[in-house]
Amino acid sequence: MPISAQANEGLFSGDYADPRTPEQRAEGQRAACRQAAGLARQRKDHTLEHDLINSLQRRRAERQDLVQFDVIEDNRRGRVTRTLVVRGEMLAEAATLEHEGTRRFLERFKLSWEPIECLEGRVGRLKNNGIDAHRYADLARLIRGSGFSAGVNHITPLGPIMKNGDGSAEPTGAAVAFPPRFAKKFDRPTVVALIDTGITDQVRADGWLDVVTRTDNVDLLDDIPAADGFLDFGAGHGTFAAGVVQQVAPDADLRVYKAIDSDGIGSEVAVACAMVRAVEEGAQILNLSLGTQTVDDQPLVAIGAALDLINERTKGEVMVVAAAGNDGSRRPCWPAAFRSVVSVAGLTSDMAPTVWSNRGFWVTCSTVGEGLLSPYPKGAESFETDPQPDTFPADAWALWTGTSFAAPQIAGAVARLADERSLSPREALKVLLGSGTAIPDFGVAVRILPGT
Repeated sequence: MPISAQANEGLFSGDYADPRTPEQRAEGQRAACRQAAGLARQRKDHTLEHDLINSLQRRRAERQDLVQFDVIEDNRRGRVTRTLVVRGEMLAEAATLEHEGTRRFLERFKLSWEPIECLEGRVGRLKNNGIDAHRYADLARLIRGSGFSAGVNHITPLGPIMKNGDGSAEPTGAAVAFPPRFAKKFDRPTVVALIDTGITDQVRADGWLDVVTRTDNVDLLDDIPAADGFLDFGAGHGTFAAGVVQQVAPDADLRVYKAIDSDGIGSEVAVACAMVRAVEEGAQILNLSLGTQTVDDQPLVAIGAALDLINERTKGEVMVVAAAGNDGSRRPCWPAAFRSVVSVAGLTSDMAPTVWSNRGFWVTCSTVGEGLLSPYPKGAESFETDPQPDTFPADAWALWTGTSFAAPQIAGAVARLADERSLSPREALKVLLGSGTAIPDFGVAVRILPGT
């Protein structure tokens, strides 16, 4: 049953009002319904998923500068699941090499070792180009049997696989005024870092996102396999998520890091290194609108090491928020399922559970994930990404659905409360969750942005 829309009105007292006209809301409802139905259908339509994955592999095959990936299929749960993994390598903790038995085991398979510097060498890559993805998964199981952390190097998307076709962003004539009327100025605002596809370098005339520094974090939008005049599969994802944070917390020190390419593909190692870098540069809240279900439901090795390193360096003061995923499953989605991570599921606009959001005991909280509004880059979709492709003008706003856009609401709300009440992010999270209502498998439900 839906919970009251007024469940946490006392926190934000109507600051996040819907700016749309009745006609715009009606149009948005139709688009949000298509997106929600698309997410729900994709988890059952294995042919559609298979074709999309093949298209992604084909698009990047000639680009050696891009991550190449393979697919591990598993039908042991009564349905085929496909997990994307970086081609030609696996990951293991450094202690694996210090144990004589496992070291000899690795030598037997002629696996070279490459420590990952951003993780202080705690984890390394094991490589042998003659070994395929399924064999790497088998080797990882054997290493774990000896008590060491090991796994394939997972691809950590939420965008390209689950948000194409009917799940893609839709243009809207609506826009949120900038700056929001409740914006204030703080001497040292909370630093929120998004690890995502980066942010567009297009200059907007409406003021949104102009405070975000652009350096090596630019979302190239139209880059894969080469510039062809169309937005890539994951283009604009980071820009949209950043816009969600800025709507909720306009005074936050918002930073965007690029660990995922414009087709929405990135390795867990790239994400882990971006996390560590963001914290080294002062981030207090990390938002990860990405994730994956893993081989054997094992925790991500590199991101797990990054979380340990961050917690040690900051004594647990940095908060990591992650999307729970859009597979409609109770299987854990990582990194959201890590105990130290705030995992966020998606609700309908009337605060009811959605059919497409992941859920389970590992979910911390939930908020509206259907039909969110946010800034979007200028560009045109192709028929590959949307059977009815749209063109987005300059200063575009879009409507999009997914836990990718529920998570940054929580990150933004925590940052806003931390600044307004002089709280740490952990203290602010307690205040936020204390205002909500528990929903089985969806954690504590809190209302922030209205959605559609």
